[in-house]
Parts: sequence; structure tokens; C-alpha cells
Amino acid sequence: MFSRYQGGMYYGTHIDNAIMGDEKLMRSDLSLTLFLSDPATYTGGELVIESTQGEQAFKLDAGSMVVYPTTTLHRVEPVTEGERLAAVTWVQSLVRDAHNREILFDLDTVRDTLFQKSGKTAEFDLLSKSIANLLRKWADV
Repeated sequence: MFSRYQGGMYYGTHIDNAIMGDEKLMRSDLSLTLFLSDPATYTGGELVIESTQGEQAFKLDAGSMVVYPTTTLHRVEPVTEGERLAAVTWVQSLVRDAHNREILFDLDTVRDTLFQKSGKTAEFDLLSKSIANLLRKWADV
């Protein structure tokens, strides 16, 4: 979906729908906002995401993207000058539970770091096995 905000336009605090689509329904697990406008060409229009760490405001370069859990409250601040263009979409993860996705992400990050430092080792293989087995256990396919 493409969005266009001009002077005075905003989108108040909300949470995205849990189910998206018309003909084919999809559970929305992750929300993605792709910034299409140069931030110097408009004033305001920050994407504000509420999390346990507080509010985080994003106004990124054109071509940059923010990915965040669809379960979070967020808003677009009023645009006071210029035009803010963005593309928004949603993703259904193969892993339904957000905590399990976080565990898999962290383990995969450690695995990548381990491989960069030491290459393919017995520890790398064991970590790879554990990641694959957790994915096998948690994936909805």
C-alpha cells in the first residue's frame, strides 16, 4: 500500500489489523514501512513506534525501511510542509510466536558471527542443528 501525506495530514495511534487480505487471508506478524521521500523535502511525518523502550521516531532516507512487530502501537506525526511518500506492507512469518522468532533471530545472529570468526566448526554445526530443529518445531507450514 502506498501512502501520501501532505500539510496537516497524519495517522493517529493504531495497531495494524491481525488479518490482512480480501481473497486470500494472511496473518500479519511484521509491518514494514519503506520511506520513499527524501526527509529534507518535508517537515514532520515521523513514524513513531511505541515499545517497551519507549517511543522511537523514524524519518529515514528514501529507500530505507523500518520493520517492526505488527503488535506494536504506532502513528505518523503530522506533516507540516512538503510531501511524505511511503510504501507499507505486512508479512506473515512462518513462525507464529514473536518470542520464538526472536530466539531464532538471536541464535542465527550468533551463528553468523561464529562463522565469520572461526569458519565451519563443530560448534557452528551444533548451533545450526539446534536452529533447524527449533524452526522445524515452531514453523507453521
